[in-house]
Amino acid sequence: RILAPVHFVVFALACFFFALINLRPKSGIGQAFAQRPETTGALAGTHLALDATVGLATLALAALAAPVLRALGYPASVIWVMLVLAGVGISDSIMATAWLLQDKHLLFGRTSLVSSVAFPLSYAPALWLALHGGGYWSLVAQNATYALLLLVGMWWSARKHLPEVFAQKWCLDREVAASLLRFGRMVGLASIAAIVATQFDNLLVGTFVGVAALGYYDRAYRIAQWPTLLVYSVTTRAAFYTYARLQDDPARLQRTVSLSTWLVTIAALPLALAIFVTAPDLVRLLYGERWLPSALFVRFLAIYSVLRPLQEAANSLFTAAGRPQRTATVAGSQALTLMMVATPLTLAWGSVGTCVGVGISFAVGLAFAHRYMRDTVSVSLVRTLAVPAAAALVSLGACALVTRVAQLDALPLLARVASRGALAAGMFFLVMLALERKRFSAAAGQVLRLLISRT
Repeated sequence: RILAPVHFVVFALACFFFALINLRPKSGIGQAFAQRPETTGALAGTHLALDATVGLATLALAALAAPVLRALGYPASVIWVMLVLAGVGISDSIMATAWLLQDKHLLFGRTSLVSSVAFPLSYAPALWLALHGGGYWSLVAQNATYALLLLVGMWWSARKHLPEVFAQKWCLDREVAASLLRFGRMVGLASIAAIVATQFDNLLVGTFVGVAALGYYDRAYRIAQWPTLLVYSVTTRAAFYTYARLQDDPARLQRTVSLSTWLVTIAALPLALAIFVTAPDLVRLLYGERWLPSALFVRFLAIYSVLRPLQEAANSLFTAAGRPQRTATVAGSQALTLMMVATPLTLAWGSVGTCVGVGISFAVGLAFAHRYMRDTVSVSLVRTLAVPAAAALVSLGACALVTRVAQLDALPLLARVASRGALAAGMFFLVMLALERKRFSAAAGQVLRLLISRT
């Protein structure tokens, strides 16, 4: 509501270029570290040294890329923001070891607490700058403050709750480093493909449609990612470490994958439905009338937001089971499809064509994920999706009927968003309970017991 669309365009382009040059996800050492069942001082120390080195290398690469981007005609504002983001990335590279250590020991409640406290606090300087004419720098300030708070909070939490790890001698071990880098190479290829698959659409809209359209598209994309962010924080992150521990126990691994995949669907679909049915009013509520063109894109992208958590869950399985090449194939197929299909569609239909291309690319990636998942643990994504998809369609129909009969359009804006969103999500859960009562109840009980035991 405070910033203009152009400010989000500058930040979105800077994030895109930073994602391209950021070496940390491309190195794959974080997942290589997490995939190892043991935790030694040599492993922790080596990961910290490697990650910090890669963070510094990213900053150097950003400095080299700056004059190239300027020569290509990109504004100085985008380049400066990219450089600052690269500097902030050094803080993330130092923080990552502390976060991963706690996740490896399944202390998800501790890391979630730190991030939950840091996230709202990080908006204090951002709001101050936005209110005082800071423009896109307010977005950068939020990013930097969040990184700094995480750096302090994660190391404090790790030292407090993992004294046995810090009692060991931390060192840089060349053999461990070589092992992490070998495993990380394939993960890195998958990360590069994933960056293209999730960022190339921004480049298409910004280049062929215009910067104003990119501002609307970027806001819509971020709203539509809520299901992915929720599912990652609740299930996918925990599932990865569980898969890594069970990689040598096929029977238990299959049961765990089946449950977690079903839970991913159940967690993502109701939120996606709520976003879909409330899209115009939700955009008005969050950003005001001037952002209303984003609503159409929100509805397209909300549909796809259910597919991404499923794909992420499958990729977590492949990497945890020591088969990162399958993750690379899934991400590569999606990225290639996006480039080949979304480009002509964008030229023909603008941002709507981009949305259609994104959907097709997700479908292709999910098809590869389905095939590899069946080969790995004999779990079918199609069977997992069938009943929830039917429940979603029934929910949409019931929501449309109730909205017309109860005249929900006459309610105030906030009440419309709350009532429609709750109706869509509530109807979905009611239908799921009717169709899969036993599975729903058993899964809910198991998750509740797990959460209680971990907190």
